Amino acid sequence: MRVVGRAYLALGALVAVMTALYWFTSYESAGTTMLLLAACLALFIGLYLARAARSTTVRAGDESTPYLPHASAWPFFVGVAILVTLNGVALGLWALVPGTIALAGALVGYAGQSRRRG
Repeated sequence: MRVVGRAYLALGALVAVMTALYWFTSYESAGTTMLLLAACLALFIGLYLARAARSTTVRAGDESTPYLPHASAWPFFVGVAILVTLNGVALGLWALVPGTIALAGALVGYAGQSRRRG
């Protein structure tokens, strides 16, 4: 995981340099913004992976494994409900209301399952 984190950090730095070059050669704000967001996302993932690699290293005599959540279908239902809700923003109340109700139900189910795991 440490190598992958470094690769994402290098990719983020490369895209950041490309962003600066793009801005100074084109002065176009939309492309610059998208490149900047891509650099930030790559750097964020790289920092997360580097931090995770540091915190999950096994110390001498320590056989603990990192916590991994159990398989669950609730994230899928939350995603579908968000999709329907956001489509409802564009299409009207006929999709917004059921999407919001489905999102509330999915979030309650997801939170309830998370509490039972503890």
